[in-house]
Amino acid sequence: MLLGMWDEGSKTLTIRRPNGQTYKVPGTYITQGGYRVLGVETVGNEVHVLTAPGTNIRPSRRVKFTDSGIYKGSSGI
Repeated sequence: MLLGMWDEGSKTLTIRRPNGQTYKVPGTYITQGGYRVLGVETVGNEVHVLTAPGTNIRPSRRVKFTDSGIYKGSSGI
């Protein structure tokens, strides 16, 4: 099972593949522009990080990564 975990302290996304391999992704793409992480979900072979600016309590942007930690872009929700 693919798993994505956000570490708020180090601002790092950790992706764990079903075979046990792990990839650490710096939060540069994720928190760019003053965004903060509200949640992480897996969709097929991708990890989606749900973010929102500043004080918003609802996510407004989805940042996508492959199962090997490659940035795939972001989109509005």
